[in-house]
Amino acid sequence: LLLEDGSFLVRGEGRTLTVVAADRTGTFSKVAGVLSLNGADVVGASAHSENGRALSVFRVGSAPDGDPDGDPDWTRIADQIRLALAGRLALSARLGDRSRTYRPVRLSARPARPRMTVDNLTSATATVIEVTCPDGVGVLYRITRAFAELDLDIVRAHVQTLGSDVVDAFYIRDASGDKITDEDHLAEIELSVLRWVAVDF
Repeated sequence: LLLEDGSFLVRGEGRTLTVVAADRTGTFSKVAGVLSLNGADVVGASAHSENGRALSVFRVGSAPDGDPDGDPDWTRIADQIRLALAGRLALSARLGDRSRTYRPVRLSARPARPRMTVDNLTSATATVIEVTCPDGVGVLYRITRAFAELDLDIVRAHVQTLGSDVVDAFYIRDASGDKITDEDHLAEIELSVLRWVAVDF
């Protein structure tokens, strides 16, 4: 029903954010970036698109900035999402400022070296890409921006933090809506993901 309505929607309730917008490459990444900008860690996310509309649902685990027991400031986040999707928010620059201010505390002496694995057996309709890398400000934004750069569609995402590392799994399809089996294409995805993960704004 949300996709049939045709209107733009940003709704935050409790620890869940729902966004319905025109199906454009990079929407998922920009929303993830705004959440990171506001100190809200994504623990799970899903996405669905049809008839030119995209539905994204994000579940937030950690408390937002300055309010350890409360919910995120959804009004502020919704305003920033509207600006980001309209190309009126310098998201990378703002995340860079936040990254320099809020360096993550390393819980282990040896954080995981960034790596990407591909699974084309688990799902009949999407390629599952798992990315393991050290945690940091805007990691989900950076990974999904790498996908956006290559016009990949995120169908579903599972995000988790293990100590000082993140292990994120994404169900993705190419611009034609197909699984990705071409080795050269997968190599380009890996190059893009690992390069973006290494970016320190």
